[in-house]
Amino acid sequence: MTPPEKDDKNALQPRGRRRVPVDYPAFFTGDEGSGHGTVTNLTIAGCEIQSHAQPPIGAGLSLRVQAPEARPPIVITRAVVRWKNDDRFGLEFVRFGGRTKEQLEDMLNQREGPAED
Repeated sequence: MTPPEKDDKNALQPRGRRRVPVDYPAFFTGDEGSGHGTVTNLTIAGCEIQSHAQPPIGAGLSLRVQAPEARPPIVITRAVVRWKNDDRFGLEFVRFGGRTKEQLEDMLNQREGPAED
């Protein structure tokens, strides 16, 4: 496996939040084009997507995630590609529309279960 390409000023950093493993279909679009894939892990700050479409590092995207327990879909109005590795890339969430952030927090709290010490 090759090391991930990364945006130097936003090099991969240890996460302050636990990643929640998921398997949610997603559609993304931006100035560089659009595509679909699968969200494989999720936090309130971002996600990892597996996809054949590979937007460049630094690209701004909007993202629509269809989680089974979420109605309507989760829509991130602005996310930025921070890293890429093979058929996966990482997004940082920048702007949420409406109540999306609260909806995402509720969903993550249900998926994570009780906090660990």
